[in-house]
Parts: sequence; structure tokens; C-alpha cells
Amino acid sequence: MNIKVVIAGGTGFVGQGIIKQLSSDKFEVHILSRHAHVAEGNDQTIYHAVNLAHPQEWQHIIHDADWVIDAVGILLPNPMKGSNYQNSSYEPAKHIIDMLIKETKPNFLFISANAGPFFMKPYLKAKRAVESDMKELLTNRSYTVYPGVIFDKARFSSYIPGVILSHLTFIPYVKKLRPVKRERFAREVAKILLGEKSYLETKI
Repeated sequence: MNIKVVIAGGTGFVGQGIIKQLSSDKFEVHILSRHAHVAEGNDQTIYHAVNLAHPQEWQHIIHDADWVIDAVGILLPNPMKGSNYQNSSYEPAKHIIDMLIKETKPNFLFISANAGPFFMKPYLKAKRAVESDMKELLTNRSYTVYPGVIFDKARFSSYIPGVILSHLTFIPYVKKLRPVKRERFAREVAKILLGEKSYLETKI
């Protein structure tokens, strides 16, 4: 029987990278996103348009899931859109955690961050708040990965900085920024879903 994986925020840059590494012969993948999304080509992913603040819309989807992954979040707040770290990073994760307290089967995988420059302190604070909640409320069912700059040619704005940083990891500060190719990051996530350990589970 395939491993059922539900990814919240799976239509984004990181989530789409994960999907590419979850083969349909091993995984049944469901995506929770705010807007409707249609699978393209050979993509067998099942997409659901839901509001995480309304758990009645998605509780039945995670009920029998093996894993729920939180790939929701913003890198920078956008006052024009009313998005901030509280309502766009912390609160979505808290909605998931609160529901997983009731649904005792799924494991929870949170995509956190290893480190960041000084101006990203509020971003990291929101990530650490989620980590604290999940460790307290989900105990042995919670897993965290700590990537840094995730880069890929699909997002050119991240690709060039990521490539440059990946060649400078001999510098301690850059090493903590932990640049990682999106494909490799997704492979590490897949390893965890299959019960293996990943180096990204350890913060540096």
C-alpha cells in the first residue's frame, strides 16, 4: 500500500520540488492549497482547494494520511497583501498541529530553517515558535528539517545566489546559511518519509 502524504502549501516552489521526488509507485500525494490547481502532464497528485483555518474542509483528507508536511510560509512579509509571519507562517502550522492532536495516525514534517541574516530574525522566530508547539503537542510524531537557501533554475532569483553560496560554505557564516539545491532537499524529505534519516534533521 502506498504511503499517503499530504502537503500543505504544495503548489509553491518548495512543495512542487518535493512532489517531483515522490514517485507514484510508492506515494499517494495530496496537496492542500488556497487556490484550485490542476495537475499537468503525468502528475498524479491530487489537489484540494481548502482554507487551513477551516479544518472541516480538510480533516477527512489527513485522517488516514501517513505524513502531513507543512510547506506553507513566506520568506518576507507583504504589507500590501496583508501577509506577515504570524498569519502566513505560524498560524497555518498551528491549524495543522491542532488537527493532528485529534488525528493520531499522521506524522508531521515541518520545513523550518537553519539560520538567516539578522534582518530575518522575525522569520526565524516564527519558525522556532512552530517547532516549540509541535515538540510539545505532537511529541514522537513530529519531525523537522533545517534547510537554508533552497535554490533551483526554476526560480532564477534564488539560483544565482544559491550557486554562489554553495561554493563558499568553507566560510562558517555561509555554512550556517546552508544552501541546498531544491532537488537534493526534496530527496532528503523523501528519505524521511520512507523511514530513513536525513542530515537536514540536524541544525548546524
